[in-house]
Amino acid sequence: MTNENDADKFDSMPFIALIHNISKNRLRYSIKNPNQLDMIHEGRYLITINKRSGLSQDDLADTFTQSKGTIAKALRKLEDKGYVERIIDENNRRKYILKTTKEGKELAILLENDLKEWEKNVGIDELDERTKDQLKNIARKSEDILRDSD
Repeated sequence: MTNENDADKFDSMPFIALIHNISKNRLRYSIKNPNQLDMIHEGRYLITINKRSGLSQDDLADTFTQSKGTIAKALRKLEDKGYVERIIDENNRRKYILKTTKEGKELAILLENDLKEWEKNVGIDELDERTKDQLKNIARKSEDILRDSD
């Protein structure tokens, strides 16, 4: 429930803080939602692996701007639970291609539906394509700036 003070809080909040607030509230929602099955962080990886065929561990680390170690640890959990398989790439034996198992596909669909429901409840699904494209553009530029500063 929103009160008058909340509106003032959000009006004075910098844009990046708004994004952070939305993200944190999504995580809090995930914790309360029984369908998440302790998959708060790993769930977003599972959804992405399920959607993007031929994705490698490095691709996943790059997509979520996470360290390779963080991704490896999360993948190990997903693998131990039987949701993901890591397959050695035929073209590069040091590279793993990620694939969801049957159980992983089922869970990814459940998690994605939960995410869509949350997005609907907060109004993200009402954003027009131009706004979504602008947000994606901002995300790309923020990564480019980071890469250019290295």
